[in-house]
Amino acid sequence: MYRNRAGVAVDRFFNRNAIDYLECEECNLRFYWPQAIGDGLFYDELQNYRNYYLQDKQEYRDAAVFVHPTDDILEIGPGEGKFTSYINYHSYLGLEFSEKAILTARNNGINMKNEDIRIHAAQHEQQYDVVCFFQVLEHVANPRDFLEAAVHCLKPGGRLILAVPSDDSFIRVVVNSYLNMPPHHASRWPDKTLGYVAKLFDLKLLKIVHEKLHFVHRSFYDKTMLHHSLRKWLGLKEKMLDGSILNMAAYCMATIGSKFMRNGHHHLVTGQSVLVAYQKKCQ
Repeated sequence: MYRNRAGVAVDRFFNRNAIDYLECEECNLRFYWPQAIGDGLFYDELQNYRNYYLQDKQEYRDAAVFVHPTDDILEIGPGEGKFTSYINYHSYLGLEFSEKAILTARNNGINMKNEDIRIHAAQHEQQYDVVCFFQVLEHVANPRDFLEAAVHCLKPGGRLILAVPSDDSFIRVVVNSYLNMPPHHASRWPDKTLGYVAKLFDLKLLKIVHEKLHFVHRSFYDKTMLHHSLRKWLGLKEKMLDGSILNMAAYCMATIGSKFMRNGHHHLVTGQSVLVAYQKKCQ
Protein backbone atom coordinates (compact mmCIF):
# COMPACT_ATOMS: atom_id res chain seq x y z
CA MET A 1 0.00 0.00 0.00
CA TYR A 2 2.84 2.42 0.75
CA ARG A 3 4.37 1.66 -2.61
CA ASN A 4 1.16 1.67 -4.67
CA ARG A 5 -0.64 4.60 -3.05
CA ALA A 6 2.12 6.91 -1.82
CA GLY A 7 5.01 5.88 -4.05
CA VAL A 8 7.21 5.11 -1.03
CA ALA A 9 9.17 1.87 -0.62
CA VAL A 10 9.18 0.50 2.95
CA ASP A 11 10.47 -3.06 2.51
CA ARG A 12 13.73 -2.22 4.32
CA PHE A 13 11.90 -1.65 7.61
CA PHE A 14 10.49 -5.17 7.90
CA ASN A 15 12.38 -8.37 8.60
CA ARG A 16 9.47 -10.72 9.33
CA ASN A 17 6.16 -11.67 7.72
CA ALA A 18 3.92 -10.41 10.52
CA ILE A 19 3.70 -7.57 13.04
CA ASP A 20 1.53 -7.85 16.14
CA TYR A 21 -0.94 -5.13 17.12
CA LEU A 22 -1.05 -5.00 20.91
CA GLU A 23 -2.78 -3.10 23.70
CA CYS A 24 -1.32 -2.45 27.14
CA GLU A 25 -3.63 -3.87 29.84
CA GLU A 26 -2.64 -1.08 32.24
CA CYS A 27 -2.69 2.14 30.19
CA ASN A 28 -4.49 1.03 26.98
CA LEU A 29 -1.73 2.26 24.69
CA ARG A 30 -2.08 0.47 21.37
CA PHE A 31 1.13 -0.29 19.52
CA TYR A 32 2.84 -2.44 16.91
CA TRP A 33 5.50 -5.03 17.74
CA PRO A 34 8.25 -5.49 16.79
CA GLN A 35 8.82 -1.81 16.12
CA ALA A 36 9.46 -0.56 12.58
CA ILE A 37 10.40 3.12 12.64
CA GLY A 38 10.69 5.31 9.55
CA ASP A 39 13.98 7.05 8.76
CA GLY A 40 14.80 10.47 7.30
CA LEU A 41 14.54 9.27 3.69
CA PHE A 42 11.10 7.82 4.37
CA TYR A 43 9.78 11.16 5.66
CA ASP A 44 11.43 13.13 2.90
CA GLU A 45 9.59 10.96 0.35
CA LEU A 46 6.28 11.29 2.23
CA GLN A 47 6.41 15.07 1.93
CA ASN A 48 5.22 14.66 -1.66
CA TYR A 49 2.00 13.06 -0.37
CA ARG A 50 -1.00 15.39 -0.80
CA ASN A 51 -2.04 17.17 2.42
CA TYR A 52 0.64 15.36 4.44
CA TYR A 53 1.66 18.65 6.07
CA LEU A 54 -1.19 21.03 6.85
CA GLN A 55 -0.04 24.65 7.05
CA ASP A 56 -2.89 25.75 9.33
CA LYS A 57 -3.46 23.59 12.39
CA GLN A 58 -6.12 24.10 15.03
CA GLU A 59 -3.85 22.41 17.56
CA TYR A 60 -1.41 25.34 17.30
CA ARG A 61 -4.16 27.78 18.27
CA ASP A 62 -5.35 25.51 21.08
CA ALA A 63 -1.80 25.14 22.40
CA ALA A 64 -1.07 28.88 22.24
CA VAL A 65 -3.51 29.43 25.13
CA PHE A 66 -1.02 27.70 27.45
CA VAL A 67 1.99 29.79 26.36
CA HIS A 68 2.94 33.12 27.99
CA PRO A 69 5.17 35.92 26.65
CA THR A 70 7.69 35.29 29.48
CA ASP A 71 8.08 31.57 28.70
CA ASP A 72 11.21 29.72 27.66
CA ILE A 73 10.00 27.13 25.14
CA LEU A 74 11.37 23.84 23.87
CA GLU A 75 9.63 22.25 20.88
CA ILE A 76 10.55 18.73 19.79
CA GLY A 77 10.19 17.86 16.12
CA PRO A 78 9.00 21.33 15.04
CA GLY A 79 9.77 21.01 11.34
CA GLU A 80 10.31 24.56 10.10
CA GLY A 81 9.00 26.06 13.35
CA LYS A 82 5.45 27.00 12.25
CA PHE A 83 4.22 27.04 15.85
CA THR A 84 6.33 30.11 16.62
CA SER A 85 4.04 32.27 14.47
CA TYR A 86 1.12 31.49 16.82
CA ILE A 87 2.80 32.47 20.10
CA ASN A 88 4.70 35.16 21.99
CA TYR A 89 7.64 33.93 24.06
CA HIS A 90 10.85 34.89 25.83
CA SER A 91 13.05 32.24 24.20
CA TYR A 92 12.51 29.33 21.83
CA LEU A 93 14.55 26.28 20.82
CA GLY A 94 13.46 23.58 18.39
CA LEU A 95 15.02 20.10 18.33
CA GLU A 96 14.79 18.83 14.76
CA PHE A 97 16.52 16.08 12.75
CA SER A 98 15.75 17.36 9.25
CA GLU A 99 18.66 19.53 8.09
CA LYS A 100 16.45 21.02 5.38
CA ALA A 101 13.86 22.11 7.98
CA ILE A 102 16.60 23.46 10.27
CA LEU A 103 18.07 25.56 7.46
CA THR A 104 14.66 26.99 6.53
CA ALA A 105 13.89 27.80 10.16
CA ARG A 106 17.24 29.46 10.77
CA ASN A 107 16.80 31.57 7.64
CA ASN A 108 13.56 32.79 9.24
CA GLY A 109 15.34 33.64 12.49
CA ILE A 110 14.08 30.59 14.43
CA ASN A 111 16.51 28.89 16.81
CA MET A 112 17.01 25.22 15.88
CA LYS A 113 19.32 22.40 16.90
CA ASN A 114 19.84 18.86 15.61
CA GLU A 115 19.70 16.88 18.85
CA ASP A 116 17.72 14.04 20.41
CA ILE A 117 15.50 15.02 23.35
CA ARG A 118 17.06 12.33 25.56
CA ILE A 119 20.53 13.78 25.01
CA HIS A 120 19.25 17.33 25.45
CA ALA A 121 17.47 16.48 28.70
CA ALA A 122 20.69 15.28 30.34
CA GLN A 123 22.15 18.81 30.06
CA HIS A 124 18.98 20.91 30.51
CA GLU A 125 17.15 19.74 33.62
CA GLN A 126 14.22 21.97 34.66
CA GLN A 127 15.15 24.68 32.15
CA TYR A 128 11.91 25.30 30.21
CA ASP A 129 8.49 26.72 31.04
CA VAL A 130 6.94 24.87 28.12
CA VAL A 131 7.95 21.66 26.35
CA CYS A 132 5.74 20.85 23.36
CA PHE A 133 5.52 18.51 20.38
CA PHE A 134 2.84 18.08 17.75
CA GLN A 135 2.25 14.83 15.82
CA VAL A 136 5.56 13.40 17.02
CA LEU A 137 4.86 10.94 19.85
CA GLU A 138 3.14 8.37 17.62
CA HIS A 139 6.32 8.09 15.53
CA VAL A 140 8.86 7.31 18.27
CA ALA A 141 10.07 3.84 19.23
CA ASN A 142 9.97 4.27 23.01
CA PRO A 143 7.33 6.85 24.00
CA ARG A 144 7.90 6.39 27.75
CA ASP A 145 11.59 7.35 27.52
CA PHE A 146 10.66 10.22 25.21
CA LEU A 147 8.04 11.60 27.62
CA GLU A 148 10.33 11.14 30.62
CA ALA A 149 13.03 13.22 28.92
CA ALA A 150 10.51 15.93 28.03
CA VAL A 151 9.24 16.16 31.62
CA HIS A 152 12.83 16.23 32.89
CA CYS A 153 13.38 19.47 30.93
CA LEU A 154 10.39 21.22 32.53
CA LYS A 155 10.61 23.66 35.40
CA PRO A 156 8.28 22.91 38.35
CA GLY A 157 4.95 24.41 37.33
CA GLY A 158 5.90 24.18 33.65
CA ARG A 159 3.55 22.91 30.96
CA LEU A 160 3.86 19.86 28.74
CA ILE A 161 1.77 20.26 25.57
CA LEU A 162 1.38 17.52 22.98
CA ALA A 163 -0.86 16.58 20.07
CA VAL A 164 -1.35 13.11 18.60
CA PRO A 165 -3.81 11.42 16.25
CA SER A 166 -6.79 10.46 18.40
CA ASP A 167 -7.58 6.76 18.46
CA ASP A 168 -11.00 7.71 19.83
CA SER A 169 -11.79 9.54 16.57
CA PHE A 170 -13.16 8.18 13.30
CA ILE A 171 -9.67 7.21 12.11
CA ARG A 172 -9.75 4.16 14.36
CA VAL A 173 -12.26 2.44 12.05
CA VAL A 174 -10.45 3.24 8.78
CA VAL A 175 -9.61 0.00 6.97
CA ASN A 176 -6.24 -0.28 5.19
CA SER A 177 -5.07 2.98 6.80
CA TYR A 178 -1.41 2.37 6.07
CA LEU A 179 -0.33 5.84 7.25
CA ASN A 180 -1.63 4.85 10.69
CA MET A 181 0.67 1.82 10.66
CA PRO A 182 4.45 1.19 10.65
CA PRO A 183 6.82 2.52 9.60
CA HIS A 184 4.84 5.78 9.85
CA HIS A 185 2.99 5.32 13.15
CA ALA A 186 4.39 3.11 15.89
CA SER A 187 1.55 3.61 18.39
CA ARG A 188 -2.07 4.74 18.75
CA TRP A 189 -3.32 7.03 21.54
CA PRO A 190 -6.83 6.92 23.06
CA ASP A 191 -7.85 9.47 25.71
CA LYS A 192 -7.47 6.91 28.49
CA THR A 193 -3.77 6.54 27.67
CA LEU A 194 -3.29 10.31 27.59
CA GLY A 195 -4.87 10.52 31.03
CA TYR A 196 -2.55 7.76 32.25
CA VAL A 197 0.46 9.88 31.20
CA ALA A 198 -0.44 12.36 33.95
CA LYS A 199 -0.48 9.58 36.54
CA LEU A 200 2.75 8.01 35.29
CA PHE A 201 4.80 11.23 35.48
CA ASP A 202 2.95 12.90 38.39
CA LEU A 203 1.55 15.68 36.20
CA LYS A 204 -1.64 17.68 36.53
CA LEU A 205 -3.91 17.19 33.53
CA LEU A 206 -4.98 20.69 32.49
CA LYS A 207 -7.08 20.00 29.41
CA ILE A 208 -7.83 17.56 26.59
CA VAL A 209 -9.03 19.25 23.39
CA HIS A 210 -10.37 17.31 20.40
CA GLU A 211 -10.08 19.35 17.23
CA LYS A 212 -13.03 19.99 14.94
CA LEU A 213 -12.98 18.14 11.65
CA HIS A 214 -10.62 19.95 9.25
CA PHE A 215 -12.25 20.92 5.97
CA VAL A 216 -9.68 18.95 3.92
CA HIS A 217 -10.71 15.77 5.78
CA ARG A 218 -14.48 16.10 5.31
CA SER A 219 -14.77 13.81 2.30
CA PHE A 220 -12.41 11.33 3.98
CA TYR A 221 -14.68 11.29 7.04
CA ASP A 222 -17.84 10.78 4.97
CA LYS A 223 -16.27 7.97 2.98
CA THR A 224 -14.91 6.31 6.12
CA MET A 225 -18.21 6.30 7.99
CA LEU A 226 -20.19 5.12 4.98
CA HIS A 227 -17.64 2.37 4.35
CA HIS A 228 -17.83 1.35 8.03
CA SER A 229 -21.64 1.11 7.84
CA LEU A 230 -21.52 -0.89 4.60
CA ARG A 231 -19.05 -3.35 6.10
CA LYS A 232 -21.41 -3.92 9.02
CA TRP A 233 -24.36 -4.37 6.67
CA LEU A 234 -22.36 -6.91 4.64
CA GLY A 235 -21.42 -8.81 7.80
CA LEU A 236 -17.70 -8.10 7.52
CA LYS A 237 -15.75 -8.31 10.76
CA GLU A 238 -13.76 -5.34 12.06
CA LYS A 239 -10.31 -5.53 10.52
CA MET A 240 -7.31 -3.26 10.24
CA LEU A 241 -6.34 -4.78 6.89
CA ASP A 242 -8.76 -6.30 4.41
CA GLY A 243 -7.90 -7.13 0.80
CA SER A 244 -11.10 -9.05 0.09
CA ILE A 245 -13.25 -8.41 -2.97
CA LEU A 246 -16.24 -7.71 -0.73
CA ASN A 247 -14.35 -4.99 1.13
CA MET A 248 -13.18 -3.44 -2.13
CA ALA A 249 -16.77 -3.40 -3.38
CA ALA A 250 -17.91 -1.69 -0.15
CA TYR A 251 -15.13 0.87 -0.51
CA CYS A 252 -16.12 1.69 -4.10
CA MET A 253 -19.75 2.08 -3.04
CA ALA A 254 -18.69 4.35 -0.15
CA THR A 255 -16.54 6.46 -2.45
CA ILE A 256 -19.44 7.04 -4.83
CA GLY A 257 -22.05 7.46 -2.11
CA SER A 258 -20.00 9.96 -0.11
CA LYS A 259 -20.09 12.39 -3.05
CA PHE A 260 -23.84 12.76 -2.55
CA MET A 261 -23.77 13.24 1.22
CA ARG A 262 -24.73 16.59 2.69
CA ASN A 263 -21.95 18.37 4.56
CA GLY A 264 -23.99 20.37 7.07
CA HIS A 265 -23.09 17.94 9.86
CA HIS A 266 -19.32 18.42 9.72
CA HIS A 267 -19.21 21.17 12.34
CA LEU A 268 -20.45 18.62 14.89
CA VAL A 269 -17.68 16.08 14.17
CA THR A 270 -14.37 15.83 15.97
CA GLY A 271 -11.30 15.55 13.77
CA GLN A 272 -8.28 13.34 13.71
CA SER A 273 -6.13 15.04 16.35
CA VAL A 274 -6.30 15.58 20.09
CA LEU A 275 -4.26 18.13 22.05
CA VAL A 276 -3.37 17.60 25.71
CA ALA A 277 -1.87 20.07 28.20
CA TYR A 278 -0.28 18.98 31.48
CA GLN A 279 1.45 20.87 34.28
CA LYS A 280 4.48 19.65 36.19
CA LYS A 281 3.67 19.66 39.88
CA CYS A 282 5.76 21.81 42.21
CA GLN A 283 7.54 19.66 44.79
